[in-house]
Amino acid sequence: MDFKKFSGLKIGLAVSGGVDSMVMADMMLKSGADVRLIINFEHGLRGLTSERDSAFVAEYAEKHDIECRVVKLDVLKYAGENGLGTEEAARVLRYESFAEILDSGAVDVIATAHHLNDNAETVLMRLFRGTGIRGLKGISEREGFIRPLADMTKEEILRYAAENSVPYRTDETNADTGYTRNYIRNKLIPLISARFPGFERRIRRLSESMRETDDLLDTLKTPSSKEEGGAVSLPLSAFEAHPAVVKKSVSDAMRALGVYQDVEKKHLDAISALKDAETGKRVALQFDTEAIRESDRIVFAPAIKKTDEAEYVFDIDGNYTLYGKKYSFRETDRIERGVCFDPCKIPADAVVRARKAGDRFRRCNGRDKSLGDYLTDRKYPLRLRDSLAVVASGSRVLMILGVEISDEVKTDPNTQTIYKVHIGED
Repeated sequence: MDFKKFSGLKIGLAVSGGVDSMVMADMMLKSGADVRLIINFEHGLRGLTSERDSAFVAEYAEKHDIECRVVKLDVLKYAGENGLGTEEAARVLRYESFAEILDSGAVDVIATAHHLNDNAETVLMRLFRGTGIRGLKGISEREGFIRPLADMTKEEILRYAAENSVPYRTDETNADTGYTRNYIRNKLIPLISARFPGFERRIRRLSESMRETDDLLDTLKTPSSKEEGGAVSLPLSAFEAHPAVVKKSVSDAMRALGVYQDVEKKHLDAISALKDAETGKRVALQFDTEAIRESDRIVFAPAIKKTDEAEYVFDIDGNYTLYGKKYSFRETDRIERGVCFDPCKIPADAVVRARKAGDRFRRCNGRDKSLGDYLTDRKYPLRLRDSLAVVASGSRVLMILGVEISDEVKTDPNTQTIYKVHIGED
């Protein structure tokens, strides 16, 4: 194995104490690589056994005069709060910690002990669950990370450990076939290996081919554009391309929203059908997101739950939260269009609430019309209307918070104090 490519890099080693990571550590240290840090995670899942594994790693680091950072993670809590399985939750938390370490400058790269069998397991697991090109890429390269064992099989790693007397600990949960990866590793892989020796390297070649294909699609896709409210969009022309290119464009748009799983075919078909649908038509997608047809594009956005029926008595010193946004009112000495008003013109019965059917609005120096007609004239996106907050007196909308002030509360030469709408924490 050629370790010269790591020359000049400050390296952190992700070490669990298992045979894979301990072999990686032994190889890296013997190669003369500039190892600055050993990183170990205590996931809080295996009690005293897990703590002993971390102590074992810390002792190994101390023996080799290397700083060791043991990071304690509350995987079960995070999984419950975010609707994730324990394996996925642990992975997310680990990479968040890795990102903090890389950002700190303590190391240039972090080495993980992924090997050929890990890649094969990953590809098979994704294949059985249903995947596309992205999933078949297996364990891809990732900025800030290196995989020193990427070309080694598990058998080769075990042989190295035995021949070099590498100490390691065994995670008893690796035998629990209730976990999908363990089932594939302990039940399926041995059967496949017996029939197709060396299959791990053939899957690695498949992954490499899929990466090349994905790179090609990257040059053909239509990049998404950022939209108001944390959304992204694709022009309708993006849906005239080859289906594989359309899928790539849509998948990357969804990734921009934080959805990293492959888009299911049923969703992709429904999204593509929006091209010929009327404006405002929407399709529910996975992970509380949706696609909406707008005039010349399809917008991908977090789904808005239409459940905020809260109504608050207006108080100039109050703080209000609707649809996850925080609103308040602050005195100012200069007028800003659309957000400044005369507080003395706010009626005593005014409330802060969501918009309702029958609401009416008169913009500054404009005509009285339904709030819906005003928003249509303004070309305000349909997808954002359900999360608007207003100050209203009965059905008369006095302020569309963050959008416009009505003619009834605008400032004039007699205004003594000017207030403005503020959105956010500060």
